[in-house]
Amino acid sequence: MLKEKIINILRANGIMGEAEFAIPPKPEMGDLSLVCFGLAKEQKTSPIILAKDLAQKISEVADIQGDIVERVEAVGPYLNFFINPKFLADFVFKEIGNKEFGKNEMGKSKKIMVEYAQPNTHKAFHIGHLRNIITGESLARIFENSGYKVIRTNFQGDVGLHIAKCLWGIQQSMPEYEAVKKEKIQEKVLYLGRVYAKGGIAYEEDENAKKEIVEINEKIYNKDNGLFKIYKETRKWSLEYFDIIYAMVGAKFDRLYFESETFDEGKKLVLENLKKGIFKESEGAVIFEGEKYGLHNRVFLNSKGLPTYEAKDLALAEMQLKEYNPDAIFHVVGKEQTEYFKVLFKAIEQVFPQSVGKENHLMYGWVSLKEGKMSSRTGNVVLAEWLIEETKKAVADAMVDHEVNDKKKTIEKVALAAIKYSFLRTGAQNDILFDIKESISLTGDSGPYLLYIVARINSILKKAKMKFNKFELKNISEIHQTEKKLLLDIANYAETARGAAVKHDPSKISHYLLNLAQDFNAFYGSCPVIKAEGDLLFFRLNLIRATAKAMTDGLNLLGIDVVGAM
Repeated sequence: MLKEKIINILRANGIMGEAEFAIPPKPEMGDLSLVCFGLAKEQKTSPIILAKDLAQKISEVADIQGDIVERVEAVGPYLNFFINPKFLADFVFKEIGNKEFGKNEMGKSKKIMVEYAQPNTHKAFHIGHLRNIITGESLARIFENSGYKVIRTNFQGDVGLHIAKCLWGIQQSMPEYEAVKKEKIQEKVLYLGRVYAKGGIAYEEDENAKKEIVEINEKIYNKDNGLFKIYKETRKWSLEYFDIIYAMVGAKFDRLYFESETFDEGKKLVLENLKKGIFKESEGAVIFEGEKYGLHNRVFLNSKGLPTYEAKDLALAEMQLKEYNPDAIFHVVGKEQTEYFKVLFKAIEQVFPQSVGKENHLMYGWVSLKEGKMSSRTGNVVLAEWLIEETKKAVADAMVDHEVNDKKKTIEKVALAAIKYSFLRTGAQNDILFDIKESISLTGDSGPYLLYIVARINSILKKAKMKFNKFELKNISEIHQTEKKLLLDIANYAETARGAAVKHDPSKISHYLLNLAQDFNAFYGSCPVIKAEGDLLFFRLNLIRATAKAMTDGLNLLGIDVVGAM
């Protein structure tokens, strides 16, 4: 990485501490700034004095001055480096031609488990789940790029009160249930959504219905013969549909966990650790006293002796630790569950001391359309598949006059890029108000805009009709400022990807790609490519090839596939 070259210069001048860098706000202020506050503290001097001293020392070293940097300037507590553009071009072309471009070994020999998607069977797969799965898959790719062995897991809720509400709704509409068995999977899932909504409303508004639903819930846990056949059939519908969604968005899993395989073990764990004093009986239930740790108390076994989500998550932790022994586990779950996870992780630590420091809640915010919030209880949800199909329709309308190969596949890729980028361009914790029209724009901060830039570069390269064996720099007399900016962007790709892994934040990749695309447009407006000649043509074609490579790799970290043309 370019920063490593600068760090080597600092080491040669006796600066051994951790270096903090920033990008100057204006190109005329330099290409890279060393922030001297931390280093000055270690050196027990003023950051302004340290910056001046370093500027003088580095300027006196002729071989460094003529190689990596043209000059350095001290501006207050900052040491600004002006990178030699020809060195920069040579450095970038060597890096981009390496098969390990953009990767790092931060996670070498370490395992990370990313648990995401987590839909409940018998319920709708809505756009909240879609944001979850898109975020989780992107994080998995970002971790892999940093050298981690990533285990993708999915904890699906296939037992619990929500199942009972759905089965109660089926009992109220058996003729429709028998009829829908003959329909396609999409119709079956829509039916499950309707009867679940019916059961959800009845549970809250009708005491008799509530009592019946509670009884159904107990029968499911006891595998009652009368209900279990319907349960197994409808569970199969949900899982078949989930597989369709997973394939559609390009997600894959190494292990599918189910609540049905955790509730017996969860109950057993709670009862065993009740004897050890980790849990406590309270009003007929068994709780974990989070209050002892400045948190809140939570029920792990209810008054009927049934395991709650908490107990099932306890058993899940045991399974994940035994099966994979990961160095860290990231649960991608909505931010409304923050306090829940604080208590859960503390309970897991008491039962499994080896889990300390491993369990992490990676939270994400609400996502909705401008029409308003969603509610699976009432059936007023925005389904993931509906959103994907509507976005595809919008893309198809926008591309009606475009002639491209395999147009259907192109439209699908562009639509998914629109959704994925919209979900990932902001910090995961932020709420999103999704707008289809805005998401497919070719002129703004959107996934299709980024795909268009890559397609545009491919078109230029095709017109050039030049064959390339590798990236190389030939003799050019001068490098334009917009060319240098592109080179600096590409040089910063690896650092950006590493930072996204450190911060667990795909939006860092999104911001980088938007900036790279905008800098490409500035370059293309100032520097003719096809009209250039000789070595300059060769250089500019290699530069845009490198730009396309960085963009393609970055989009892949977001789970977005590029298209050849748009």
